[in-house]
Amino acid sequence: MTTADMQHEETSRKTVTVMVDGEPVEVPKQTTPSAILSLAGIDMATYYLVRITGRHQHSFAGRGEEEITVHERETFVSVSTGPTPTA
Repeated sequence: MTTADMQHEETSRKTVTVMVDGEPVEVPKQTTPSAILSLAGIDMATYYLVRITGRHQHSFAGRGEEEITVHERETFVSVSTGPTPTA
């Protein structure tokens, strides 16, 4: 195992607490958007994850299995893929 492999494995085991829809969720530092949704108790089949950074939004729609690095206290919201009801 190379040094880079060992560092990646160590990073993968570390956990951080992020906010998903205003609720704290403990997740691995190296994870996927789908895993974050799952750990937050949100149906990943009907929702996708959006990372909020200041006034910027980074959507993971269609990229739920992409490996990402998350940081302590990052903010995410879930967005429904279903139809939007009208009044």
